Amino acid sequence: MTRRVLGKRAVELFSPVPGSRPAVVGGLVNGIAIGAPLLVGIVASAPGVGATATLGAYVAAFTNQGGARLPRTRGLLVAAAVDAAAFWIGASVATLFPVALVVLAVLVFLAAMGSSVHATVARLGMMPATALLAAAGEGSGTGTGMRFDAVWVLLGGVWYAAATALTPSPRLRDLLDPIAQPYRVIARNLRAVTGTPADVTRPQTAGPLRRAEAATRTLRSPRGDEHLADVTDPLVRHATALADLTTALAVTGPPPAAIAAPYAAITARASERLTQIDDCLTLRRPPADLEADTFFARLETACDRMRAQAAAGEQAYADVARAARQRRLLARITTTIATARKDADALPSLAATPLPTPPAPGAPLDMARLRSAMTLTSPTYRHALRATTVSAAVLVLVHVAHLSHGAWATLAVLRVLRPQYSITRERVAQRVIGNLVGGVSAALLIAAVHQPTAIALILFAIITAGFTLRPVNYAFWVVFGTPLVLLLGTVNHPGDWLDALVRIAMTVLGTAAALLGSRLLWPSWEHPRLTDHASRARQATAAYLDAVLRSLPRPDPDADLHPARLTADKAVARARTTARHTRHEPGHDPAALARLTTSVDALSALLPLIAALATYSTPRTARIPAMASYTDHAAPALTSFPGEERATHDTALVDALDEMSLYREELHIRRHRELVTGRSGPTGTRTAIREHEPVIELLHTIAATIHEAGRDEQPADDA
Repeated sequence: MTRRVLGKRAVELFSPVPGSRPAVVGGLVNGIAIGAPLLVGIVASAPGVGATATLGAYVAAFTNQGGARLPRTRGLLVAAAVDAAAFWIGASVATLFPVALVVLAVLVFLAAMGSSVHATVARLGMMPATALLAAAGEGSGTGTGMRFDAVWVLLGGVWYAAATALTPSPRLRDLLDPIAQPYRVIARNLRAVTGTPADVTRPQTAGPLRRAEAATRTLRSPRGDEHLADVTDPLVRHATALADLTTALAVTGPPPAAIAAPYAAITARASERLTQIDDCLTLRRPPADLEADTFFARLETACDRMRAQAAAGEQAYADVARAARQRRLLARITTTIATARKDADALPSLAATPLPTPPAPGAPLDMARLRSAMTLTSPTYRHALRATTVSAAVLVLVHVAHLSHGAWATLAVLRVLRPQYSITRERVAQRVIGNLVGGVSAALLIAAVHQPTAIALILFAIITAGFTLRPVNYAFWVVFGTPLVLLLGTVNHPGDWLDALVRIAMTVLGTAAALLGSRLLWPSWEHPRLTDHASRARQATAAYLDAVLRSLPRPDPDADLHPARLTADKAVARARTTARHTRHEPGHDPAALARLTTSVDALSALLPLIAALATYSTPRTARIPAMASYTDHAAPALTSFPGEERATHDTALVDALDEMSLYREELHIRRHRELVTGRSGPTGTRTAIREHEPVIELLHTIAATIHEAGRDEQPADDA
């Protein structure tokens, strides 16, 4: 993970996500809710009981999915009861290994099937299997006392549910940060546009915009709040418009030297105003109005000077036209920012408004639905079989070999095994590295700290840090989760630091088994689907391009291009994800992967260009020569494969662009003559240049990107 991504996620630790609270606050809440039972047990001279109750709270914490208070608390109470029952069963059958093996297999299979069985099963995940292994994995310490510990596991889970029920229900403020994220990205883009405008055309805002839309979509649902939707939806629309305008500005290239200074000042001031909107939405500090500036007046003066110089032959008219186009785009960006700021100012006063209660859980257990899902063509079913087989095999291995703490190897399987091989491989590396760091740290702590109270305080810090850093990287959680489990186990037996080394060894065994099983047992490879996903992304992007091109000459305020854009964004994002997974899979064709990855990257670059093109809708666009021909051939050129048909479309695009270029040059010549004769005011030629030239330049860039997306592309049967 790059330093840039880690830095971005570190900042987000202090920002809420939809239906939740900032990660730092969540970490503190979990530190108190999980660590309190241990501290109470120590005060009551029963540290073992406190450790067992803490285990119950710890297991329940992994089923906390946030949301409204009542359904969240209800789900945690169900989890506490199920985990305690699994712990009791594990303690009861610990000496009956075949029975324990069967129960584990059932729990793992159900958890892997998830929502195909029931929404509650998906919420519980692998935690019941974890509780079972915690009681039965060692094969010792069973009996009445161990089974009675299930009561403390239950009470620990109930305590966690009660403690987290006291935290506030989600409010509108929990949606404001996702809405602010696009504004932060656009602010960075505007700061970069004067230096490396090519970087701005990359689809950096697509993800934040999707998250902002998702954050507000619930407010338009039947159980939503229409008033809140009316005040949040415009901000998402403004962010979308600003992203498109910023891309259009970046496509124009660097500013001419004559306007470079006011251009940079205006973009910097616009970036500051966007940061103000971000601060206003995230309630970081009271928004402050910036003083009025004279940068636009300076820009106007510079543009007028350039026109006079063009009349005297001292300035190329192409630069004059580019400067004028950049000035108009900056004016639109500034106006949109001002409107967004007004809308944002209305939200802080509503930040405490409760969010609507989410819909009720999914349908009850449906055996017919479950049976239909249990086919080898289903990736979910194959993953369930794989997880069940590998976890059971590892449990048998450690039992037969009489390995100490062998349950940790099985737990490692449950933690890292995922439906996709590439994700399993990534989590294997993260868990091994995290266990090495966390295990060594735990060994040092166990050897040095022997007071239960000190251990309880250390556990509070570890839990808080671990749950805070979970969103950043899974390895960070393992670094803190390893000493957490080991320190809990040493409350009654301090100083057993060798357990840390055993845990590292069992982790290596379990993760190796998970990686091997992910590769050999009913694998769900991504690379066979890459060609299909890339083709769908191409088709969706072509449909979006065609819709925008056909809407340019006849702008319709009621025309909604958003569905086509959203479909294309999702299809391209899915293709990119598939390509990323394919890169780490065995058996893929490197040449085909490189070819399709290049194509998908080009599609990603094409989407913001198409969106920028949509900002130039005007009836005069129909007067651009060869516009109809370009429209007829652009989308087919993107979707057809190399051959006679592709060549026909490519040739038609080249011919259309040549005709447009000649038309643009003719306009420049005519406008230069007008300036020489003193006609510096509005004329038909000037209007044509203003409205047609940016469209023609974008069409050139789009055509080049289409060529890049289709280069070396092959039909699906040949790929």
